[in-house]
Amino acid sequence: MKGHIAPHRLADLAAGRIGGRPAARVRVHLDGCVACRATWERVRGARAAFGEIGTAAAPELRWDRVRAQVYWSLGTGSYPVVVAPPSRWPWLAVPALAAAAAAVLLWSPWSSPASAPVPVPVRSAGPALVSPPAPPLPPPIAVDLAPASIAGVVTLIEGDASLQRTPGAAESVDPDAIGGSAVTAGARLATGDGRVALQLGAGSVITLGARSALSLVRFDEGGVELVVDGQVDIEVSKRSRNQRFAVLAGGRVILVRGTAFRVTHHDGDVAVACEHGRVAVSSGGATVEIGAGQGLALDDAEPLLGRAPHPLGDAELASLVASRAAALPAWTDPATVLRTTAPLAVVAPRARAVRVDGVVIGTGPVWMRVAPGRHLVDAERAPGRFSPARWVEVDGAASRPLVLADATPGGSPTGPAAGRRARKTELEQALDQSRLRSCVRALEKQGIAAGTHVELEVGVDGAGAIRFLNITNTDLPARAAGCVRDAVAASRLGAGAAASWRHRIRF
Repeated sequence: MKGHIAPHRLADLAAGRIGGRPAARVRVHLDGCVACRATWERVRGARAAFGEIGTAAAPELRWDRVRAQVYWSLGTGSYPVVVAPPSRWPWLAVPALAAAAAAVLLWSPWSSPASAPVPVPVRSAGPALVSPPAPPLPPPIAVDLAPASIAGVVTLIEGDASLQRTPGAAESVDPDAIGGSAVTAGARLATGDGRVALQLGAGSVITLGARSALSLVRFDEGGVELVVDGQVDIEVSKRSRNQRFAVLAGGRVILVRGTAFRVTHHDGDVAVACEHGRVAVSSGGATVEIGAGQGLALDDAEPLLGRAPHPLGDAELASLVASRAAALPAWTDPATVLRTTAPLAVVAPRARAVRVDGVVIGTGPVWMRVAPGRHLVDAERAPGRFSPARWVEVDGAASRPLVLADATPGGSPTGPAAGRRARKTELEQALDQSRLRSCVRALEKQGIAAGTHVELEVGVDGAGAIRFLNITNTDLPARAAGCVRDAVAASRLGAGAAASWRHRIRF
């Protein structure tokens, strides 16, 4: 985002009228622009001031004194009747009297029927002038100054877990129900022998450890408050200056700005470990700052005053890194993430590591959000020894969990081989060869098109619609490779087997 953000756009963001990707771009700009961040603070301060004005009591006015002043100024109380000499311009008498009557009526809304002065009868040659009643005052404008709520997305479920979305609601234990929609304020997550990862922004992930519970007491742009019973590992990106991010553990409060740390709370005992950044532990009016590579352990009811953090060992720092779940790389907003990712469920023996695309993501069973397409999945059959990997096709629809407990070598990745071969032949026949040649025409004129290729990852459903089409390998320029991909996407296939495969196009 170039230049500076207009103040009215910042006001729309503070009022919650901007959301999704535009709001994310504005927040990224605010993190790197000092001038716009200062304007943002002034806008938020103005909204807070209007909120205070709206809730303040009205000043006390002495209406009885005002009525008395009006009466003695315009009534007959102490002023004698003055008879004006004959005027040379008698036609001005009627307008003058009308102006005087309007002045009297102007003050009438503040007079009650019991104390209103008796009007002086005025004789005039013209018709009587009656002032229309004063229009009613418009109702006050209601301004919503409540901070905009935020939401998170469950990206990883390892082992058993449950989610209660609102207090008093029924708990969900099915992974698809837990991770199928956004998590907002009032929710409560709990785990068995496993962990749950909740992502709430780009680079901000909350990982709840085994046999633990986490309540989202507050979850909005003004503040985040989490109540933990057990262990929670948190990595949070830099927050706005006015947002309070706190973890409540018994009587201790852990405040953060932008950092990665762990809080463990069991039966009143609290331990805090900070990997990078800085956190502050507060209790009983005392505060202790904990920096990167430091920790602090407190027994139940132990005073915080006089305590100092201790350095962490290499094993403790490694445990902090390993316990945190990885964040989704392309975070925009919860609604977009839920729409553009898909669940991958893997059933594997407990305590056996599960790898997705060569990266260990947890121990079985595992449920996680991934990008649509084909993914290589394998699991340990013995400590340190993995079974042969299997290709899994993931799309937006709910799919059956992949069972790896009895994985066998040479398993079919996404269906019968005959179905894949039939789909591949069908696509080759449906391709528009002239359109493909036009993609490399400029290279042919230079004599460098021969021998080039584009390798695509293709996924087709039973109706013949192409669900995903990704470029996996090519030696063509990006523009030419994209042209080839578009030509393949324009192909029309008929009903048949649902399959996915890698398709190579040579020139």
